[in-house]
Amino acid sequence: MRVTNRMLTNNVIRNINRNLENMARTQEQMSSGKRVNRPSDDPIVVARVLAFKTSIAANDQYKKNMEDAKGWLDASESALGMATDVLQRARELAVYGSNGTMPPESMDALGKEVDQLLDEMMQVANTSYGGRYIFGGSQTTATPFEKISNTNDPYYPVKYNGDSAALNWEIASGVTISVNENGDQIFMQAINNGSATESVFKLLNDLSAALHGGTATDVSATLNKFDQAIDHILNIRATLGAKSNRMEMAMSRLDDTQIGLTQTMSKLEDIDLAETVMNYKTQENVYLASLSTGAMVLQPSLIDYLR
Repeated sequence: MRVTNRMLTNNVIRNINRNLENMARTQEQMSSGKRVNRPSDDPIVVARVLAFKTSIAANDQYKKNMEDAKGWLDASESALGMATDVLQRARELAVYGSNGTMPPESMDALGKEVDQLLDEMMQVANTSYGGRYIFGGSQTTATPFEKISNTNDPYYPVKYNGDSAALNWEIASGVTISVNENGDQIFMQAINNGSATESVFKLLNDLSAALHGGTATDVSATLNKFDQAIDHILNIRATLGAKSNRMEMAMSRLDDTQIGLTQTMSKLEDIDLAETVMNYKTQENVYLASLSTGAMVLQPSLIDYLR
């Protein structure tokens, strides 16, 4: 086969362009910091990197769900802590009023404080978190507890307007956790009277009535009920605390998982800067050498002298 000047010229230009493309690709890697910038660079690596990015994004959302769930649980536990304080203070007043030696004026003063404790318990039961009521079940936008003034109303002195639905947060693939406690169960069914239950609001109202116009015996009859109510709320607080601790451990484990995923993805797609710079300098030398060689190969031909 005869080698012509045109063939030499095409080969030289093709090789120079290929060397220039290699330099451009390496320069793009240095500027982006990524070994792969498009699927054509390495389809297998790109597919794996995309899978890692999908997992990392999903875990970021799970982390946000966990943080929101923990915030809800902590707000609920804090509110029940205040409810416990209210009941313990009311029990102290009941102990004062049950000794039978206090004058009516002092009993009445104790009753007025219990009235304030009843209002405080209402405020605690209607606690909101992020604009949502935490003890109303799925009815998070409507006030769950309503004070009733009609003594003939069966719900007197407080009515529950929420429901018993659970609020479930997804904290992992296929894993959910209920972040709320039923307000009806917490406050309206706090005392077990055998065949019926009694609310903490009725208990406080009964204590107030006993202090304002009842007897020391009537006041003393509420002490056992206060013990039941306090134990009832403490048990629910323990459940909330356990769930909150679980969220902390889950978030810590997820952080470790995210670090591992990020490191593995970095090994796949990130460049070794020192190695890449060295490769670039090598490619640059090859490119310059190809230009120099091309200049020697593409010498003037006989045609140049026949002009």
